[in-house]
Formats: sequence, structure tokens, C-alpha cells
Amino acid sequence: MKSDKKPKSDALPTKVGPQGEAPLPIALLFPGQGAQYVKMMDGAKSLPAVQDMLSKTKDVLSYDILEICLNGPEEKLEETRYCQPAMFIGGLAGIEKLRGERPEAVERCSIMAGLSLGEYTALCAAGVFSLEDGLQLVKLRGEAMQEAAAVGEQSMVSVTGLEKAALQEFCSQAITHEGSGAVCQIANELFAKGFAVGGTRKAIEWLKTAAEKAGALQAKILKTSGAFHTPLMQPAQDKLSAALEEMLPRMKSPLHTVWMNASAMPVRPGCEPREIVDLLQKQLTNPVLWEPSMVELIQEGVTDFYEVGPMKQIKAMMKRIDPEAWKKTTHVEV
Repeated sequence: MKSDKKPKSDALPTKVGPQGEAPLPIALLFPGQGAQYVKMMDGAKSLPAVQDMLSKTKDVLSYDILEICLNGPEEKLEETRYCQPAMFIGGLAGIEKLRGERPEAVERCSIMAGLSLGEYTALCAAGVFSLEDGLQLVKLRGEAMQEAAAVGEQSMVSVTGLEKAALQEFCSQAITHEGSGAVCQIANELFAKGFAVGGTRKAIEWLKTAAEKAGALQAKILKTSGAFHTPLMQPAQDKLSAALEEMLPRMKSPLHTVWMNASAMPVRPGCEPREIVDLLQKQLTNPVLWEPSMVELIQEGVTDFYEVGPMKQIKAMMKRIDPEAWKKTTHVEV
């Protein structure tokens, strides 16, 4: 989906970096859960800044996250409570690797954004909260989501090849078909005609069949522990919301613009941290608006993108969002 709107370059920050330098049209993008793999962090673990970071994580987590990243087993790393801290640290480690290779890309980037869990990495990298506070939130988020996922039978399905309106109609029909207590909602808008849908298991199974009959290119049940970014995550959102309120007095305005999942809109340097908390308090139960966010970033004038963290989850989606932006997307592996 490529826009023909003119870039809004004047909306980019006027000053960033430790010396208040002019910003560069660069965005740092952080992947979310699902991009993890055993042996991640092997390429960044020896960096002094990363070693310092890892030593601090042990006090917050009470376990060795590097050990799980490097040695797994895969089933353990996939668990939401371990995967989310691993991805958070992985993204921050990627920043340190990029800093060594191209420091201005980190210090003078205009925009940061993260997919689901990656949004917390982006906010931490932008200076909204400290490593310790960010990791504490991520630890709670992962544990609370895993706990919420264990309630009832939940599922998610990846659907490609259908228009959003058609998929929303199938969601409504799936809820009607399952009846009382059914949930079926678009959870991620990832790229043009590319979505993840979450909900109660029977509704998702019905939707999968309906999508296939309607000519979807793919309708695949995902290996997730629960229906993330749907109302089924409300118990987790409640716990996280309380922690965010407690942490709010320690939060700071971002040093870089951060594009937010729940709104597909930016929070900019100088904004009140309250604005960020309000959006994070919606994130777990509302769709991740990734494709709309990327379209806006491109319109804003960003010309270079760095995917910072394990795998190439975000770069692969960028190819479906804007082929020209994909050509300017560099992956920083950890």
C-alpha cells in the first residue's frame, strides 16, 4: 500500500540527540513476540553496553534471560512470560550494535515504533522509562498475558488476501455462530490484506473456514498461547494498567517521536507521559495498527528504516506495505 501523499517533512522533530543535532529521516523499528529464536543475542552479547544491561536484568527478572535466549529450549523461549523480556532486551541490544556501526542512526533518528511488545522497547529506547522500569513492565505484561490466555479456549488465525471490511463481517458472523461469550476481533493490521484475528476458539475456527471459502490466500492458526489484542486480554490489561499508573510519575517525555500501536498516531518530544500511558492502557485489548502506522511514517518523510532485533519480521511486512520503503529497510541482527 503506497501513498501518493506528499511527505510531511516539517512534522519531523527539529532537535534530537545528546547535542541537540538536527534529526535524520530515520526510523528504528522493533519486532514483537514471534520473532524470537534460540541463539538470539549471540551476535550482541559481548558488547560492553549489552553486558551491563544483562547484569541489570537478573535483579529484575530473577533468572538469566541470556541463558534462555542462547540455549532455549525453544518451547521455553516461546512462553509469553520469557519471550517478552527476551524480545525487549534483544531490541535494546540491537540498538547498541547499531550504535557501534552507525551512531547517528541511533542518536539522531526521527522516529521509533515497535510491534506490540516492541512498543515497550521503542519507548524505553526513546527515554520514556528506564531499562529497569521498562523490563519490570514487560515482565508483568508477559506473565499477565500468559495467565489471561489460560482462561477458556483462545486462538488466533493469520488471514491474508481479504479486505478489512470483509474480514470484519466474518468476525461478526463468527460471534453470532458461536453465541454467548464469543469473541472474534482483528488483532493486528500488519499489511494490505494481511491481518491476525483473535478470539474464542470456536469462533476463530469458524472464521478460518469462512475466510478460506471466501478465497483468502491464507488462513492459518497461529502458535500463540492466547487471543492477544482482543477483549480476552482485559484481565492482563487491568494488571498492566495499575503498574503503568504507579510508574507514571517516573516517566519522561520521549526524546524521539514514537508511533503508537493503539492509535496509529505519534507521541512527540514534549508530550505529557500521561498521553503515553493512556495509549498503553488500550494496547492489549485493541488492534495493533501497524500498517497504518508505517504508511504515516513514510508520509512524514522517513526515508531509512532499521529493524532492530531478532529475525526479519518487520522487513518482510514492509515489502507488502511499501516496496520502496522495503528497499531502504536494514536489519540489525542480534
